[in-house]
Amino acid sequence: MDRPLRLPQQDRADFETVLGRVLAGPQVRAALRAAGGEAGGVERLRRSARENAEFVLAAAAPEYERYAALRADADAVARLPVDGPERGRVAGWWGVLAVIVPVVAGAAAGVLLLLGYVLGLDEDVEVLGHALVGAGWVAAGVAAVALAVGGFGLLGAASRSGAGEAGQEPGGVGELASARDAWRAALAERGLMPFLLAQVNAGAPGQRR
Repeated sequence: MDRPLRLPQQDRADFETVLGRVLAGPQVRAALRAAGGEAGGVERLRRSARENAEFVLAAAAPEYERYAALRADADAVARLPVDGPERGRVAGWWGVLAVIVPVVAGAAAGVLLLLGYVLGLDEDVEVLGHALVGAGWVAAGVAAVALAVGGFGLLGAASRSGAGEAGQEPGGVGELASARDAWRAALAERGLMPFLLAQVNAGAPGQRR
């Protein structure tokens, strides 16, 4: 019975995939034909590679260590708490400043200006009318400032959110995929290929003792 590979479950499939690809490659097939053992040689080599997996994997150890470290970092980042609620509260305050405050202040400005100009027509309350007009213009100014500041705040919050999401994405994912490909290539070229060819040559009639 084949010994189980001393690899995390997610890496065993990669080992088997690379092993199958190397066994099906022209170099191993040609070596088996030359040795006269192609018929049952593939399965014999597969068992031998699995039984000596520690030796084979050691040839690609630097690439695997880098891949495993990057994967551990990615897993740690994925487990971090998402700060979505906090961002939502910040965006909500900017939304209040950009929408609700201008609406309320604008409505107040309209009422005050209307009352002020109407009362200003009556000499008895002309002073009150002028005061209301002044207050109306102040409210209009507040609405304009709140609209501008709130709008810029919403744009800033959106850009920071987009930048944060971009930073968590694909640089790390792409680097992790490249590290995985590098490990698989090293496993094939420096680990499995030399080992399998050596096994074929060791089993050839001229090499047996």
